[in-house]
Amino acid sequence: MKHNLLNFTRGSQLLGHFGFMFAAGLKGPLIVTGLVAVGTCYWEVRSALSDHQIYLVWMHIYASLYAFMEFDPAKLVNLELLDGERVGLPFSIVREFPPMREAVEAFLTAVKHGLLVSAVLLIPAFVFFWWFAERFGGRSKERKHERGAMLVSLDELEEEIERHNKAFRAEELGHKFGWKWRLASSSALAEAGHYQPAHLAGVSWPWRLEQSHAMLIGTTGTGKTVALTELVAEARERGQRAVIFDLTGAFIEAFYDPARDIILNPVDVRCPLWSVFNDCTTEAEFHAAAEALVPHDGGGSEQFWVLAARMLFVEMCLHLARTGTATNEALARQLMTADLSEVHKLMRGTMADPLTAPEAARMAESIRAVFNANAKVLKLLPSSGPRFSVRDWVKGDCQAGSILFLSARYVDMSISSQLLTLWLDTAMNTLMTLERTQDLRMWFLIDELGALHRLPALEKGLQTARNFGGAIVTGVHAFAKLKEVYGENMAMTLSSLARTKLILATADRETATWCSDFIGHRQVRDMEEGYSYGYNNARDAVSLTPRRQIEPLLLPDQFMNLPRLSAYIKFPDGFPAAPVSLIPRTRGRIAEGFIAREKPLIRPGQGPAATTPQAKPGSKPNDEHPASNDDGAGKPVDLRQLKLDLEGQRRIADEPQDRQEPVPLERRNAGRAAGDLGAETRSVTHLDAGPTLPLAAVQTGEDAPAMGAEQHLSEPGTASDDAGEKDGSKPQARSAANGRQPLTPVEKDLREGAVADPPEKDFGEFEPDM
Repeated sequence: MKHNLLNFTRGSQLLGHFGFMFAAGLKGPLIVTGLVAVGTCYWEVRSALSDHQIYLVWMHIYASLYAFMEFDPAKLVNLELLDGERVGLPFSIVREFPPMREAVEAFLTAVKHGLLVSAVLLIPAFVFFWWFAERFGGRSKERKHERGAMLVSLDELEEEIERHNKAFRAEELGHKFGWKWRLASSSALAEAGHYQPAHLAGVSWPWRLEQSHAMLIGTTGTGKTVALTELVAEARERGQRAVIFDLTGAFIEAFYDPARDIILNPVDVRCPLWSVFNDCTTEAEFHAAAEALVPHDGGGSEQFWVLAARMLFVEMCLHLARTGTATNEALARQLMTADLSEVHKLMRGTMADPLTAPEAARMAESIRAVFNANAKVLKLLPSSGPRFSVRDWVKGDCQAGSILFLSARYVDMSISSQLLTLWLDTAMNTLMTLERTQDLRMWFLIDELGALHRLPALEKGLQTARNFGGAIVTGVHAFAKLKEVYGENMAMTLSSLARTKLILATADRETATWCSDFIGHRQVRDMEEGYSYGYNNARDAVSLTPRRQIEPLLLPDQFMNLPRLSAYIKFPDGFPAAPVSLIPRTRGRIAEGFIAREKPLIRPGQGPAATTPQAKPGSKPNDEHPASNDDGAGKPVDLRQLKLDLEGQRRIADEPQDRQEPVPLERRNAGRAAGDLGAETRSVTHLDAGPTLPLAAVQTGEDAPAMGAEQHLSEPGTASDDAGEKDGSKPQARSAANGRQPLTPVEKDLREGAVADPPEKDFGEFEPDM
């Protein structure tokens, strides 16, 4: 009830306040209206009536008032005629005097005409005043942009870009041709090879800003491929070259021309014969290739294993180049599959010598394993066909409008990603070795940047490729994926270097917030309206208070709720952002997206039956050093798996020799119940010899021998057995006599409910807990 009373009080006070304020607002216009109406009527009356007629009008008014008051109607009134004579007429008939009636009719006509003139003047004036007051009141409260980013309509953005391009075109062509260029049409200038801005999402790029690079941000299915397809079609029409990373095969199906285009896909039949030696001729180039082929995780400093694997690859490539065996097969055979001793012989005297030394066999194998895990795709490259070099293609050994497709299916990305990274990195590095130019020389279109490994040349390309005619357009699904590949700091660097942004719908808030920051912030001034009212109307008031604040131009939720094929575009150099809509176009399929190079090795339902893998024998050691899979003493390590005999609760090997029979639990429990707790032994299975050998006899009682702090494993027939024979019985015999089987450390853990952790030492070096 109290709440309702407060609402009623507030509402009634505000209604009264607004009523008085509205009346106060109308007071001025009403006064002006009255003054104007009176003035026009007076002017019309004075213009239309003579003085005698005005006199008669006044006498008519006088007679009307006399009759209204119901005075004596027979009383005479003196009227002055037009000639000056006076005549007396009673009040009852004076208003019917013909000259007076004519004067009254003329007066009414003049008044009507004056009011009509007033209406013609006042109604537009009043409408204008109303519009002005309403607009002024609205503008006084609306947000005012003071500085920062701006959001405009698409038409406004296109008009601004058109004015900008027209001014720069006139300046550039004027320096080249003077005033004569104005005689040529735009199509003639384009046919002559003069620069024409490209288009992104149907919007023209500002003059020569394609080389400021672009980033397309949006989740799957929002329209990134649609925008890139239009860009490729325009580049093909203008004869511009492009390097396209095509993960789905959509670009190959729509644009592949066998006469001038190249497909680099290690498992595609159309892939030419490519080798790392075709693109690398110096040690620096091999180092650049190694950096792309063996990437690190993108977070922090590069690991030792990655750097060592790169060094091993570079030194092996240099050796093969010097010996004239620079082929993919030789690289795979001598580095990836050869025995470590053979690799060390090839690397002797190089910087990779200590990395492959047999003394550090395990480290060497780890380094090679890191390289093999990243470079395994080298074994899948074709060994025949036309030779191809990415460097030669970038330098111009191709037709106009040629496209280099770097392609891979999703199922092949696990083995192809490193090679695709190497090819793209090589193309970018080669471009930056050419002569500087301000003309657009080549496009780099990467639909899904996160699908590739870290591109070492990408940061350098975004920084300097514009000076060599390179324009890079990347597509990003989510900021988290970019951070995963490049690290947080580098991800921010890459996104800032791509200055043109096309932002489509995003699926996560982090990416949406990231995009909101790209569009920008602005400082605005808001007018806050406040009301005050009281019992006395003098206290009623409305106050407007200005307040400045900085806010994002677009909220993250606006990007998360964008429909597909809708986006916001933002160009550099101070151009405002604007909403755009993408229009997909159906293109004919002119080629297959993927053609397998070889048949599968195993067909479904065929192949050998599954068997238990057998242990591989150790490699043969040389005269100086043990093999890489030795235990360090020249003997192959027999990696027998340990099993637990759950019935007897003993730790045994896969194939033990002379194994003792397990003692039933009932027998051991009976011996423990009899109080015979002595002569309990601990034994461990020797992995090389097979049988379970005692380490020491841990006894309790008066004749318990002293033990050292540590017992070592003894070979069969050594002092360990002799010690047991001195007192006339073997440890196993004494344990059997006591009705109990010796407990191993694993048995103790099982009895106590613990799970034994695997030993950190090598097999055969197990030490008992004391």
